[in-house]
Amino acid sequence: MNNDDISPRVFARRRHWQRFAPQHPVDAVSENRTIASITSSRSRTMMFIRVTLICVLIAVAVGVGTGGIGGMLSSRELVLGRAGSEVTSVWHLFRHLGGYSPWIPHHEKHGTGHDNDSGDTTIDMELPEECTIDQVHMLSRHAERYPTLSVGIKMKKLVRRLREAVKKTSMLGTEGGVLDFLNDWELFFEVDEAARTSPHLELLTTRGQYAGTERAYASGVVLGRRYRHLLPDSIFGSNNATAAIYSCSCDRVVSTADNFGRGFFGDDVFHNQIAHVIVSDNKAAGSPHSRGGDTLTPVKTCARYRADMVHGRSQGSAMAAVFKAGYLNRAAERLRPTLQQRYGVELLPEDLWTMQEMCGFEILATGNHDAPWCGLFTRQEWEEFAYARDVLHYFRTGPGTPYSEVMGFLYLNATRELLELGPTKFKSIYLSFAHDGDLVPLISALGLFSEAAPLPVSHLVPDRSWKLSTVVPMGGRIVFERISCANSITADRDIGVRLLVNDAVTRVPGCEHATLRGEICPLQEYIDIVDRKGQQVGGFEEACGLDSEQRRRPSFFEKEWTEAGRVHLE
Repeated sequence: MNNDDISPRVFARRRHWQRFAPQHPVDAVSENRTIASITSSRSRTMMFIRVTLICVLIAVAVGVGTGGIGGMLSSRELVLGRAGSEVTSVWHLFRHLGGYSPWIPHHEKHGTGHDNDSGDTTIDMELPEECTIDQVHMLSRHAERYPTLSVGIKMKKLVRRLREAVKKTSMLGTEGGVLDFLNDWELFFEVDEAARTSPHLELLTTRGQYAGTERAYASGVVLGRRYRHLLPDSIFGSNNATAAIYSCSCDRVVSTADNFGRGFFGDDVFHNQIAHVIVSDNKAAGSPHSRGGDTLTPVKTCARYRADMVHGRSQGSAMAAVFKAGYLNRAAERLRPTLQQRYGVELLPEDLWTMQEMCGFEILATGNHDAPWCGLFTRQEWEEFAYARDVLHYFRTGPGTPYSEVMGFLYLNATRELLELGPTKFKSIYLSFAHDGDLVPLISALGLFSEAAPLPVSHLVPDRSWKLSTVVPMGGRIVFERISCANSITADRDIGVRLLVNDAVTRVPGCEHATLRGEICPLQEYIDIVDRKGQQVGGFEEACGLDSEQRRRPSFFEKEWTEAGRVHLE
């Protein structure tokens, strides 16, 4: 029996499946020592709901409202979660920040994508005792970051304008308004607007419980515990590089890879025996120097995608703008009486969008759960903010653009080839880092979190599968595990593929003979699924308009890197 020929019948007999419910949302109890808890355990959540119910009943009895403008919750209630009106769920702001939240695990298994607001973060990850992981591939978004330069400058200009208005009001002896916090509030980054330079913007956050540098390191520690057994024995005591990690050339991505690598391999091994292969993403798409398909960032090298103003990258902003106009105008109308009468300021819809962005980024940059911008908006407005962000990426790099699947297929096919060949011909560990816009096409190519119809821009779809908080939070990751199991009938081993999205074991779409409740897809069936996808989407070179000199596929995974340290591929 060939190792690649999986028998669903044999796999189906395996029943040694163990479940565990980690007390913290990322992996197991051990990860609590390295990453701060984001959601509580099931028992603590139930206690929270009971206490909140009592508080709500008392508040209703004495006629106390929820506070704020228009019945808004406080910033802390929004960020930490508060029982809903029926006290049957826990609403958490992190799941409504549209990818601007700290890393959070995907709650449910099998890729449903829907919020599991019960607080249950159970993850089935234990393998049967006769099975082991013999190869792993990971594509991860960079860790928690500051805003981009252009967004940060917008934030600073808005804060300056609002602070001047608040200062004038304070001089008149009037206090107690919703923006009075600006008298003492400090902007969480520095930027020189004229020179367009900043020591913070575009980079990983470095302080607070959501510091991107620390969380990348901590994620490396956790995944190192899970996969370090795949390292060759020769890695210890060798003077040559015996493994590699891969990243695009953006500073925050390079930093994420470095910090993750230190956690995964340990400082000494990482610095002395690991090659960090940095694949340039600085060459303009369509230029003769572009890397073409030999890249981790196809959204930057697909020339036709970037030039197509109707169906390409620009489509996302155009579609999101339609939805944003509706809810932001309603929010502006709600806030206008308070802000105009008290401070004499007229806020435009785009100002409110910037304020919502400041909520998420202040949490990322400082760890402040009392970020005052959060409490200016209602739950409904936060759900609409998240939906606008979902629409943006759905039509920019996701299923809403015809270029998405062909761009995502580059990485999908590269891993498919390595999974088929296995660790005997190539390495066992492939850790790669890029941007959210590079993970989203991969998700499209896999067919995960699909919608029956494109997301509408006329109204919010509450029960959608496509949610950025599920798909690509800061540090979001997709992991492919090659699983090898002893065969109880023959001496051969059965090989399969298991998929994890943000640490949730997720069904491979289209895998009809998946076993162990859908977690493991037989290798040959997985290969057939990917090959059919390739026939469906066509070649990257044709879709993106590459010239004859540009490379067609990622080649760096197959190369042997013998020198430790950074290796730059231009």
